Order: sequence, then C-alpha cells, then structure tokens
Amino acid sequence: MKNSSQKIMLVDDDETIVETLDFNLSRQGFAITIFRSGHQALSSVDSVGPDLIILDWMLPDMVGPEICKVLRSRALEVPILMLTGRATPNDVAEGLTAGADDYLAKPFSTVELLARVQALLRRAKGSTRSAKLVVGALELDEDARSVKHEGKDIDVSPKEFNLLKVLMLNAGKTMSTEVLLNQVWGYDFSGDAKTVAVHVRWLRQKLEKDPKNPELLETVHRLGYRLNQPKV
Repeated sequence: MKNSSQKIMLVDDDETIVETLDFNLSRQGFAITIFRSGHQALSSVDSVGPDLIILDWMLPDMVGPEICKVLRSRALEVPILMLTGRATPNDVAEGLTAGADDYLAKPFSTVELLARVQALLRRAKGSTRSAKLVVGALELDEDARSVKHEGKDIDVSPKEFNLLKVLMLNAGKTMSTEVLLNQVWGYDFSGDAKTVAVHVRWLRQKLEKDPKNPELLETVHRLGYRLNQPKV
C-alpha cells in the first residue's frame, strides 16, 4: 500500500540509518525530508508540514527531548517516533514526557520501525481534532487559514495568523515575547522583541474597537501579551 500523500521528517545525523530509512520508507510511498541537526529541523518544520517525525535522541547540536519540548510548545500535534540507544526506563520516560509518542531502541529492525510508523499514523488519523479555534467572538480556521471576528472576515498576514493561533491556543495565559518569537518566528529567528510588538499592534488595528485601549489583546507589563477570554 502506497502512502504518497504522507510526509515524514527524518531528523538524524547517522548516515547509515538515514540511508536505510530513506530507502525503505520511500519504497512504502512516503515523502521523506531529511535533517541532520535539531536547529535545521525546528526552523523548517512549518514549511515541511510533516505527518510524522522520526527523531534521533542524540544530535550534534541538541538532544531529542529538547527538540520535542520545542515542537510541543508550538502546539505541533504530529506524532513523534524517537530513536534512541538509551533505553533505560528513565530515558524512555524522559522522551515520552518531553512529547514523543513512541520510542524505538537501537539497534532495531526496519520491519519493526515500519510497523511503528503505520501504527502512529493510524492513531493520529483517528484522533484528528477540529481545525477551528474559537475564543469569544474570534474564530480561526486552520484549514482555510481564515480569521473571523464578530462574524466578519479579517484579512491577516501569515505571521499575524500564526501569532493569533498561538495566543488563542493559550487564551487567558500571559505569553512572553521570547516564547512568541520561538513559536511563531522559529527557533533560529534573529529578530528582537519589536517584531512581536509590531505584529500585535497590527492585530489590534484589525480586531479592537479602540486599538489604543485594547480589551482583547492585552499587554502585560514586563511579561508579554495575553488574549483575554470573554467576560461571563
């Protein structure tokens, strides 16, 4: 059975493993994108849009659990299969706690890896969540990449959309500028806090009745920004 519509991100710097998995997964019809460092993977994951990530524990620049935490902090829900030579109960617990969905201890057979991949993809398909986020009168549709406020369509840029998505997923919580930069602009982004402030200002101009006195998208002094829940 071919899986040509499904994309797998392979993050590993072991050439033997990369070549073996690339060959066998490609034969099954998967589209494989290879990265050999954590930073490369984190900065490219949004553009790749993987259905599943195969992640090595030990990479030249980062460890697998650290990468998992960053991915999950961005609300990325694709399944993650971690490959590890460290299979003690404590190591396994660390990987799963960080956000991995499954692990496979080295050395492993290709047959077992393919079975794990298929199982994770089936599980993910069966638990697909709604692509719509709603906070009060604000509605964001991830599939359509559209935003509505009080029933009216709001024209937003890609970065404004992603920023609003993170704020809506964390509605009522104060999000630091650093976290927003990480989740929206990427791990390797070299900009500064002004980037977030400018995009927040643009969103306020589109969503607030009085952008100079915002009620929806609030600045929390010295801490960050918060999308307020509607008052009951």
